[in-house]
Amino acid sequence: MSTRTDGAVDPPAAPTPANGINAEASAGFADDENWIAGLRSRLTAEVAVLAMGPVNTGPYMLSALSPPDATPGEGLSAALDHAVAQRKPIVKSGFLDRGVTSCAIGVPILLDGALHGVVAVQLPVRADLDLRRVVDEISWALPGVQFGVLMRQMAEGELSQARARSVVELLAATLDEPRWTVAAATAVTDLANRLGCDRVALGVRRRLRSKVVALSHSGGFSRKSELMQRIADAMDEAIDQGGPILLPDDAADRLTLTAAHDALGDQGAPRAILTAPLRRDGRVTGALTFERTAANPFRPDEVDLIQAVAGVLGPVLEEKRLNDRPLPVKAAQSVGNGLAWTMGPRNAGLKATFVLLALAGVLAWNTTVPFRITADARVEGAIRRVVAAPLDGYVSAAAAIAGDIVREGDMLAQLDDRDLRLELARWETVRAQRQREYETALAERDRAAIGIAATQIEQAEAEIALLNERIARTQIRAPFDGIVLSGDLDQSVGAPVARGEVLYEIAPLDAYRIVLSVDERDLALVEPELRGEVVLSALPGREFAIETGRVTSVAGVEDGRNVFRVDAELAEPTDLLRPGMAGVAKIGIGERPFPVVWTRGVVDWLRLTLWRWAP
Repeated sequence: MSTRTDGAVDPPAAPTPANGINAEASAGFADDENWIAGLRSRLTAEVAVLAMGPVNTGPYMLSALSPPDATPGEGLSAALDHAVAQRKPIVKSGFLDRGVTSCAIGVPILLDGALHGVVAVQLPVRADLDLRRVVDEISWALPGVQFGVLMRQMAEGELSQARARSVVELLAATLDEPRWTVAAATAVTDLANRLGCDRVALGVRRRLRSKVVALSHSGGFSRKSELMQRIADAMDEAIDQGGPILLPDDAADRLTLTAAHDALGDQGAPRAILTAPLRRDGRVTGALTFERTAANPFRPDEVDLIQAVAGVLGPVLEEKRLNDRPLPVKAAQSVGNGLAWTMGPRNAGLKATFVLLALAGVLAWNTTVPFRITADARVEGAIRRVVAAPLDGYVSAAAAIAGDIVREGDMLAQLDDRDLRLELARWETVRAQRQREYETALAERDRAAIGIAATQIEQAEAEIALLNERIARTQIRAPFDGIVLSGDLDQSVGAPVARGEVLYEIAPLDAYRIVLSVDERDLALVEPELRGEVVLSALPGREFAIETGRVTSVAGVEDGRNVFRVDAELAEPTDLLRPGMAGVAKIGIGERPFPVVWTRGVVDWLRLTLWRWAP
C-alpha cells in the first residue's frame, strides 16, 4: 500500500516472505510490528496498518500490518488516502466488510509539522464504540512511531547508535512520568547527563514572555533570581527569531542577534550556549537552553540532535502540561479558544449565526407571554349531605346506588318496619281499651276513673304518634335534588344498620367547586381571585373558566410530590360536571419574559442545588 505525491494511496504491495512487510520501507523500524500489534490489541480492531515514506512527498509504503495475513479493505484505504491528503484524523464509517458494518480511522504521523506516514485501523461498528476515544488512543500512541522516525533521522545524520538509543530512552523516560512537572525535571536532567551539559533549562511561553519551569539537577529554584531572568531572556531571543541560537557560532553568514545569550555567557568563565524553541502544532510553546564550558562547544551533529529531540519533546511536554491543569482552567481555555476561533478573520457564516442568535435572545427577552402554573384538578360538590340511618334496624329494600341522580323526596332505601307496626297495633288496642274504660267511668260519673282513663288515652295516643313517626322514618328519602356520591345498599338487604350509620352521601347537581393540588414550588405565586381554566379528562375538548378562592396551608402528598389544596369556583354554572371528575388546571399569574417562562423550572432547580451545596 503506498501513497503518491498527489495524496492517493496505492493498493497494498505484494507480501514479502517477511510477514508481508516491505523490508525496504520498514528499514530502521524493527519494532513497527510489535507497535502496530499492540495498538490493534488495545483498540480491539479488526485490522491495523502503518504506512511510512519520505517526508511530505511520499510514496508511503506498507511498513507494518496486523494481523500479518490481513487484507486492508476499501474503507481502510480511503481513510489512509484522506488522512494523508488532509493531514488530520479521518473517520470513514458505515461501509460493509465481509458482511459486517465497519468503520476506518486514519491518523497522520506528523513530526514538527512534517508528514512522515499514516496509521489506520478498521473496527466493527458497535453500540459502545467511541470514535473520539479511538482517535485519542492512536494519537497518544504515536510517540512510539515518532521515536522510530527520530532514530532514522539520526541514523541518516551519521550519529552513533548509542547516542540514538540514549535519545529514545530519554523520551521514553519522559513519557513514563505521569505529571508534567516531574516529566520536565526528568527530561532536562537526563539531557544534561547525556550531552555533558552543566545546566539545561526548560521554559514555557506565556503572554509573549518565557518563564523557566525546570532546571537540571535542581529540585527547587527561585524563578525571580537574576540567573533565571537571563535564561528566560535567552529563550525569548531564540523564540522571537524563530530558530535555535548557538553561542559561539562559527557560521559567518548568519545574521542572528545574541545579546541575551552574550549576557548569559558573561557570567564567570566563557560558556557554550544553545537554545532550541519547542513547538506543538506549529505554535511555539517554550524553549530548551543548554549550557556547558566553552572548551566543549556544541558540534553540528549535536545541534541537529537537539533540534530533533526538541521537535518530539515539545509536543509531549505540552500535552502533559495541558492535561495536568485544573478542570476549571481547562474549561476556561476551551471556551476562550472557541471564542477566538469564532471571532477570527474567517467563519463569516458562524459569526452571522451568533449575531442572529443574540438578536433572537434580545427579542425573546423583550417579548412577554402569559405565565401560568399547572395543577391537578378534581371536581367536588359544593355541598356534601350525609344520609344516615335514623334508627337501629335491618335493610329491607334499596332503591338507589352511587351515581344515581335523585329528586327531593325520592326513596333511597327502606328499613324493616314490621316490629314497629306490631308495636303500633298493640298501642292502638291499648288506646281502644282505655277509651272503653273512659266511657264506662263517664257513665258512672266516677270523676277519679274518668281522669285516670283520660290520661291513659293520651299516653296511648302519644305512643301511637311516636311509632307512626318512626315507621315513616324507616323510609329513607333524598333531602334535595342531587347525585348519589356513595352508598350501595343493594348488596346489603337484610343487613343490620345502627342509628347514625352513614348510608348515602349526596351532592347537588348545580353547585360545584374545583379542588386544585398546587405543587409546593408554585404555592407562593397563588393567591385568591386569580383566573384560569380547567380541562377535565371526561371533557377534553372543553375549557371551563375558574377563579381561585381559599388557599390552604396544609400539605399533602400526591405521586411523591408535596402539594397544597387550593379551592376554585366555576365562573359559570354548568350541568356537565359530576363530582369526582379529574383533569388539569392552569392558573394565570401574569405576563413574564419568554425566556423566564421556559427556563423557570431549570433555574429554580439550579438555585436549590447551589444553595444545598454552597458552604
